[in-house]
Formats: sequence, structure tokens, C-alpha cells
Amino acid sequence: MRCECGFELKSHNSYCLACGRVNALACGLYIDLKVHLITIGRVVEMESFKIYEEEKSIVNLFEILAERIHEKRVEDVYVCGENYKLIDFGFENLRRCAISDIKIYRTNPLPFDEFVSRLKDFIVRKRELKRVEISPEDKIQGSHKTIIGGRIGREKIYRVATCEFVKKIVPGVITCSGSPSGGGVRFKVTRCDERGNVKGILVDGSTVQEIHIVTTAKNKEQGEVVLRILKGIVDEK
Repeated sequence: MRCECGFELKSHNSYCLACGRVNALACGLYIDLKVHLITIGRVVEMESFKIYEEEKSIVNLFEILAERIHEKRVEDVYVCGENYKLIDFGFENLRRCAISDIKIYRTNPLPFDEFVSRLKDFIVRKRELKRVEISPEDKIQGSHKTIIGGRIGREKIYRVATCEFVKKIVPGVITCSGSPSGGGVRFKVTRCDERGNVKGILVDGSTVQEIHIVTTAKNKEQGEVVLRILKGIVDEK
């Protein structure tokens, strides 16, 4: 296997040390009885690793996985599994052992084959999205920039603003439900409209604020892709 520059590669999706070409687009991690590493790029490559119960063995396993991912120079890793417990297991251990500054996203539980199929489709559609180079601070606009929730509320909105597919964030109407919902300051993205823009809700006790997120999506289909990306960003801990 060779890169387009002619340099020999370990695999089809390996990073080229000669010309710096990144041949992998993203990685997926699927956990069932084993841990499966899926690399999406020039081809789809898979590796499977046995899970041992000892803590040291688990750390060693995820250090190996982190090294494999780093070798590909991917920026995004999507974690899936048979259930939420396994997904959290994979997410937390990979985050703990990650070598490079990668973005790790949780997904909902899926059968293995369906996860691989959806991941391939998602990566293709994500590549079609336009990216913007605007600082997060400059993305937060509107007639008023009041954001409820104090520092925590601003941090949650700022995190969304770091997404390269977000052009502008407009803090919207603030209402009071009259009865505290509990749970502190929370933010969630809810849906996208026909133009591909995303709606969000910021909650602080009994106070609720609409957040309008203008994206680079051209239509609802692309907007759904951005919505899934933003849900992953919002769910990061």
C-alpha cells in the first residue's frame, strides 16, 4: 500500500510520514464482547481486541487503541456499543488514554453492522458541509447578548460556538415557567428547520431561553448532520 506521493504505508488509511497526507477521515469504536476499532477512509478497516477485566489490562487496551487512532491522525472518534453502559465504558477510557487532541462523541446503542453503515454515511455527508473560520466570540450575535445561567450558561453556548459548522448564535427570548425544574443550568439542541439551522434551549431553574444557531447547512438533510454533531458537543463532559 502506497500513498499518492509514493511512500509506503502500513495500511490504506495510515498517515503518510513523507508528505503529511491524512488518509483516514474518522474512527469508530464499538464495544460488545470485544472492542472493535473501525477506520473510515480510503477503505473501511477494522481491528478487534479482547477485553480483560483487570484494570491494568483495560488501561493497556485503551492505550493501544489511542495509539492506533493517533497513528491515523483523525480528529473525530465515534463511540457506540450494545448498550449505554458499554458506550460510557468506551468513551471514558478512550478519553482518559487519548494521546492527541481528538473529539470523542457518544452515539446511541446500535447493532454493529448498522453502526458501521451509519458511520460511513454520516462521514460522507459531513464532508459535504462548508466550514467557517470565525472565532467563537464573534459568532455570538443578536440584538441583545444576554445569556441566562451566568458563567455556566455562557460556557455551554461558547462550546457550541466552537463548532466549525456554526456561523452565528443568536440568544433569543427569555421566559419563566413559574416552577423551577431543578438540575441546574442545562442546554440542549432540539431540532433543525428546513434551512438547516438548529434550535436550542438553555434552562436555568424556572427560566428558559431560546437559542438560535445558524449553520453552514444548505438544507434540512445537512442540518440533521450538524444537529448530531452539536448533540455530541453538548453531551461532552
